[in-house]
Amino acid sequence: MPRTASDGLHLNPLIHGVYNAIFTLSWPAFLLYYTLRARTDGKYRGSYRSRLGLDMPRRPSTASRVCWIHALSVGETISVFPLVKALKERYPEREIVFSTSTETGLAIARKQLAPWVGEEFFTLPHDFPQVMDALVRRLHPDLFILVETDIWPNLVHSLKRRGVPVVLVNGRLSRKSFGRLVLLRSLLKPVFRGLNLVFAQSADDKARYEALGAPAERAHALGNLKFDAAPDRVSREKILSLRQATGIEEGRPVWIAGSTHEGEEDILLRVHHVLRRDYPDILLILAPRNSRRAVDIASLCHRHGFSTAFRSTAESAKGKAVYLLDTLGELSSFYALADAAFIGGSLVPFGGHNPLEAVAQGKSAVWGPHLSNFREIEESLLQAGCGSRVSSEEELPGTLNQWLRNATLRHHQENAAWNFMTSHSGLARKIAEAIEW
Repeated sequence: MPRTASDGLHLNPLIHGVYNAIFTLSWPAFLLYYTLRARTDGKYRGSYRSRLGLDMPRRPSTASRVCWIHALSVGETISVFPLVKALKERYPEREIVFSTSTETGLAIARKQLAPWVGEEFFTLPHDFPQVMDALVRRLHPDLFILVETDIWPNLVHSLKRRGVPVVLVNGRLSRKSFGRLVLLRSLLKPVFRGLNLVFAQSADDKARYEALGAPAERAHALGNLKFDAAPDRVSREKILSLRQATGIEEGRPVWIAGSTHEGEEDILLRVHHVLRRDYPDILLILAPRNSRRAVDIASLCHRHGFSTAFRSTAESAKGKAVYLLDTLGELSSFYALADAAFIGGSLVPFGGHNPLEAVAQGKSAVWGPHLSNFREIEESLLQAGCGSRVSSEEELPGTLNQWLRNATLRHHQENAAWNFMTSHSGLARKIAEAIEW
């Protein structure tokens, strides 16, 4: 692995001093905010002490070498699953600790990565200088891996001061994010220059990291870990079991909208009205990105005249028009039993969610005009015939209807999806080999 200087980053003293002063002076405000939220709506109740640096993990006592992996939220956490497994397969005697910045990300990590990480999961504190320094001292990692985003100057500075290699994997910078970071280039350029390795998703991402300071000889465009992170194909037996548990009969037409956002559900319910003209018994499975919104979405469904059932309360979908998937970790299984799949966050200007979750189940996915978070994947899927993009609400029913009425087309697209996923796998193993931890 390429080495950088181990005596810290050469940060601009004035800019770094102002940055640290802002964070240090803001600590009481953060404390007040989190305390109020924990006592009122309960949010951050389980994580606010970690966010403030009041609770910290320790280095595993039996570990010879430790790798610390940090992922911002759910999407980044899921994308790094294959790399965690690949690292443990390559270095089974070494330990991994894992952090995220969100409670949902932490919950998913604990649920899915326990066999490889054990008990060492925690919420990353804010970038307070003294807190980050203390955290790095306590963990004393031998390698730090950052997934996609969430790069913090004090964190990287503390790591580099102790000679810890810092690797960025699955790096992605949209034009919008790049524009924001360019404004902070005086602060961030030394941080990017101090990265030992950068594995970017595309050539464009690689060029943007280099423009921000990452050395060209340490930056590589290898592809997207999300191909490896896509869930395994759901078995026929599991699909049948799921149908029995939910009351979704085989043969009933079903379409699913995964990871939807506020403002989208109203559009999708109008589309559902259109589809029911040709398919009176068709079921819409609505899976909101934030499951806490399920009750509000149910009220919206009722205003549209649709009966609903909740997955979280084990209600049956039989005789219902809309099934609310308000649980975590089940979206891929429900993609598998649907006839057509819509990718949420794309009809509203959010940037979309990962279409590979549907494609990995052999479904040709459809999305709106706002899939900017997965632009390279989008183009690959369109070229491979595994997806469709619509520009408006009016176009969506026609695309869905085409798939619903044509079983031969669905079978052809299923084969294209399997071939596509197979041809793009194996990146996690390549990165694990390149890191040489």
